Amino acid sequence: MDFGKVMSSEEYKKAYLFLSNKCSKKELSAKEALIICSKYKLNIVGKNKLINELKKNQFIDHLRYANAFVHDRFNLYFWGKNKIRHHLMQKGIEDYHIAKAIESIDNEKYKNIAKQEALKKYKSLGSKHDFNSKQKILKYLSLKGFEADLSFDVVDLIID
Repeated sequence: MDFGKVMSSEEYKKAYLFLSNKCSKKELSAKEALIICSKYKLNIVGKNKLINELKKNQFIDHLRYANAFVHDRFNLYFWGKNKIRHHLMQKGIEDYHIAKAIESIDNEKYKNIAKQEALKKYKSLGSKHDFNSKQKILKYLSLKGFEADLSFDVVDLIID
């Protein structure tokens, strides 16, 4: 039995056109594209063929996706490297591409953003110099995805 003939070539074309159009407007990972193409009546071989063709034609590019994701999440939402890495892994991006994209973050800017986020939290707490305030700021920075060492350094600068 030829799997290529079992799937409707018309359905495949529709899915390809839809996904290539969607990928032209917004970066998608292969995992996201696979979820989207589930609304088409394609078997698993057809879905994999579709994803591979989108990759071959550079509609899906995980390095480009990772770079765009890192840029947006860092510059617009002020996420730390841990949170960015975790979300990219959930989207099925390979470790190599994640590491490459995270390397593009300027270290000085990264430290300044961590300090800026800590100051924002500190001011929202009423600028108290106590243990609980330190803990709340550290928790906040951790939730934003900043590393523990950097968070401790930043909190020490602000509170001490």
